Amino acid sequence: MTLFVGLSILASLFYGTSDFFGGLAARRLNLLHATAFTHLLATFAALVGLLLVGGEWSLDDAALGAAAGVLALVGFVAFYAAMAIGPMSLLSPAIALVGGVVPVGVAAATGSPLPPLAWFAIALAIVATVLISVPSTRARERVSVRGAVLALVAGLGLGGSVIVLDATSEASGLTPAVVELAVGLVILLLILGVIRLTHVRFGFLAVFEPPPASARQGLSPRRAYAMSGLAGVLLGIANSLFVVALHTGDLAIVAVLVSLYPLATVILAAAVLRERISAVQVGGIVLAIVACGMLAAA
Repeated sequence: MTLFVGLSILASLFYGTSDFFGGLAARRLNLLHATAFTHLLATFAALVGLLLVGGEWSLDDAALGAAAGVLALVGFVAFYAAMAIGPMSLLSPAIALVGGVVPVGVAAATGSPLPPLAWFAIALAIVATVLISVPSTRARERVSVRGAVLALVAGLGLGGSVIVLDATSEASGLTPAVVELAVGLVILLLILGVIRLTHVRFGFLAVFEPPPASARQGLSPRRAYAMSGLAGVLLGIANSLFVVALHTGDLAIVAVLVSLYPLATVILAAAVLRERISAVQVGGIVLAIVACGMLAAA
């Protein structure tokens, strides 16, 4: 069990770091442009991984990868919109909680054959994610209704994509990861193309635009695109590690470990943006580390 647990933890670290840089870029750039650029670099990174690792192509796995791509795209766009609103240290854990509970619930409902110790560790990891989302009573950061709704949409979309990816065959290797990212990229480019050619701005996309104040974050467009590109490369690597972990491990364990990605986001937000971390959040971080150790030993 150690191998896929390690892959899951590594994927969560890459996801968390990617989300941090992607969220910063979304504060300066047009959200759809930033997400498309991130997906472009992520697809390229996943393609490089596919060339190195390999994988068989099949219609069924490609269809599942495409379905996961649609769900993940909804999740990522909503995620970056939520990150642009902020605060990152609260919304990121909330999204992770929803995104982790959904696949864990499916695994439990379908009778995942895990020992009691593993289920106990999974419960600890879920509690840890909740604790990480509890702010300090002295913190000024508050979650808006708009941010909460976007966080819920993001969690459901990302959690649903995990369930679909888990249904792909082990022989497919990294092909589902590539298809997932490529489909998201194509959809984004189509939307941007329609907007550019027709000059029509769809009303439902307005909710994903960052607030006006977010454009004044001191980031130059060049630096913002560099952050978005870095987020994309990290996302492609994380997706590749995630798919391999799903193919070699249990859905519930992989999902709950990857859902701990806010650890990296929260720590980076505190170090770079000076967002406050409460004592309860620190306890959640410690509990998450304990849960990871238990799952590795289970």
